[in-house]
Amino acid sequence: MLIRTIVNAGLRRGLKPLWNDIPSVARMRAAYRRIDRLGALGRRPVPFHVAEVGGIGVEWIGRRDAARDGVILYLHGGGFAVRAAAADRRYCAGLARRTGRPVVLVPYRLAPECPFPAGLDDCCAVYAGLLAAGILPHKIVVIGHSAGANLALVLLMRARDYGWPQPAGGILLSAPTDLTAGSPSASANAARDSMQGPNIWPWVRMTYLAAVAPEHPDVSPLFGDWAGLAPLHFHVSDTEIILDDSRRAAERARQAGNAVTLSIWHDVPHSFYYMNALREAWRCRAEVVAFIGHVLRRE
Repeated sequence: MLIRTIVNAGLRRGLKPLWNDIPSVARMRAAYRRIDRLGALGRRPVPFHVAEVGGIGVEWIGRRDAARDGVILYLHGGGFAVRAAAADRRYCAGLARRTGRPVVLVPYRLAPECPFPAGLDDCCAVYAGLLAAGILPHKIVVIGHSAGANLALVLLMRARDYGWPQPAGGILLSAPTDLTAGSPSASANAARDSMQGPNIWPWVRMTYLAAVAPEHPDVSPLFGDWAGLAPLHFHVSDTEIILDDSRRAAERARQAGNAVTLSIWHDVPHSFYYMNALREAWRCRAEVVAFIGHVLRRE
């Protein structure tokens, strides 16, 4: 509990003030670069191989020759506009090591230079590319973190609509599913969230959406068609402003007849699963690995 309190206090002091107003993208990127560099101090860089999948440059982490036995498609977070590359690679390296499956990390195009639907199109192209390369859909698990979880859900919905087979499963880490800020926790957790504040909603809409309405299902998958999706596992903290985005999405998935699990973690910050100091991070990672093993054994 003490470590959790210290981590939350540090984020409340160092990151949350960014949301006292609507920060520039340059300011957010600079902040994330500093944090990413600090997190990488004393650590060896994660080796990765750059290659094209579906015409998109991706980063392969882990043994590429094991891909036909299962591959993890990872969509990073960052509010659709920012990327903490070193932290993403470390997390994906841990996934590859614990599951024995390689990870395809997608550095999709970022807003505002490339607003919706550029990043989403990149993610869909990579999934289609994996299928075209002969990797069976039931050997693919899609994982999305934060903004990447939003993209992962829309990818699954688009795949169904395009007639592509669903992957083995989807893991959604702190998924923002309603960009209208319509979830009760968007205001109820405004003070409790140690990392994000309500100004993130107008920031994302201004940065990412361009002319698209925030209730459009391609940007707010909560309002999409949930029928026929792969098994889903949501993870979220009970103090996040997007807590109810996951609760409401899980309920929509259940009502549509999908297999869904929701894990709600207590008093941990957004992106807690990246933080080695937190025991909850290790427990969450264990649940993620168990889910991957379960869905890849289904067929």
